[in-house]
Amino acid sequence: MMGMTMKMAAVSEITLLLLCCSVITSTDSQGALCDSYAATGDNFTVLLTYNLKDTEKLKWSREQTQIVERKPLKNNGRVIDQKLVAESNYDIYQNGSLKLTKLNRSHTGSYMPRVYRDDGTSVADFKSLRLCVLDRVPEPEVMTVCDQATVRFTCKVVQTKDLKFTWLQNDQVLKGKNGLHLMQEAKIVEKNSFSCKVSNQVSSLTSAPVKDPCHQSGFVFPYEVMGLSIWIFVGGGGGVVLVLIIVVIVCCVQAKRKKRMLIKDEEEFRLGLTYPDQQQPRPCPQHGQPPGRQHQQQPAGHTGPRQHRPKQPREHPRSRAQDPHTGEPQPSPRRPAQTTRPLVNENDEKPPPLPQPRRIVPRV
Repeated sequence: MMGMTMKMAAVSEITLLLLCCSVITSTDSQGALCDSYAATGDNFTVLLTYNLKDTEKLKWSREQTQIVERKPLKNNGRVIDQKLVAESNYDIYQNGSLKLTKLNRSHTGSYMPRVYRDDGTSVADFKSLRLCVLDRVPEPEVMTVCDQATVRFTCKVVQTKDLKFTWLQNDQVLKGKNGLHLMQEAKIVEKNSFSCKVSNQVSSLTSAPVKDPCHQSGFVFPYEVMGLSIWIFVGGGGGVVLVLIIVVIVCCVQAKRKKRMLIKDEEEFRLGLTYPDQQQPRPCPQHGQPPGRQHQQQPAGHTGPRQHRPKQPREHPRSRAQDPHTGEPQPSPRRPAQTTRPLVNENDEKPPPLPQPRRIVPRV
């Protein structure tokens, strides 16, 4: 049992050692994966580090596949370039260097030249060159999410593969900030501008700077006032407004009631003036004068005997007209209703008494 345990421990140690070695090897291979980089759509030249002669033959290959060659003619010594692949964006310069035009991702690979003498022997072994063709980086855009104490920045791009991110504060690189996101305090963000830079081995672009993204124009609703929550003040203000509304309603009801009572009193007062309960008493007749007659008013200062009003002849009752057909008297028309005399207000001043005539006393 102990022997089995020791064997399993040894196997696990060997597995861990091999795993570490593979990680280190893969890291080194990725670091040396590409010798040169080029952007899609650009041109690239693979240099030939050899002084090529006109009598020598040159062949270029990519990933062990021949793509183009140059061979001289023996009669007149002219050089002919022959393309061995269907692609037309390969060419050879006069010095033997390989020219690549209008690159795309399919041009990624290892390129290696081979030079041969007239007898067919190889001149030397040349080192291959690993070329990687990458797309240009897209234009980045900074997105922000504001909180009370912190601000979250995000560098937004179309694709993030094989890209390197760098954050800048006031056009100065922030050390150690190489991720897709950036967190900063709100106080720092208020006074500085931030931008992100996206790059790879062939191109780089920087976003437009963002300054104080959390600032809102106009009124900003505060969260705290004098260390207290704003909702405490909102609740207190709402209570005060409710009390004021109740007071206004009560005052309106009282004012309406008073107005109604005032209108009622005014109506009663007008009714009292129009229909008084007691009429003004008539003046009593003087001594020695019949009650039915009244003295005619004399002008002021008159001392003579009073003049009696002439008696008016009484109107004889009209004989009733008779109906010509029946011969019966017709009823007399009714007298029109007498109009009521305007009532005299008791509060009006009475006229002064008239002067009395001198009485003649008989001598004894």
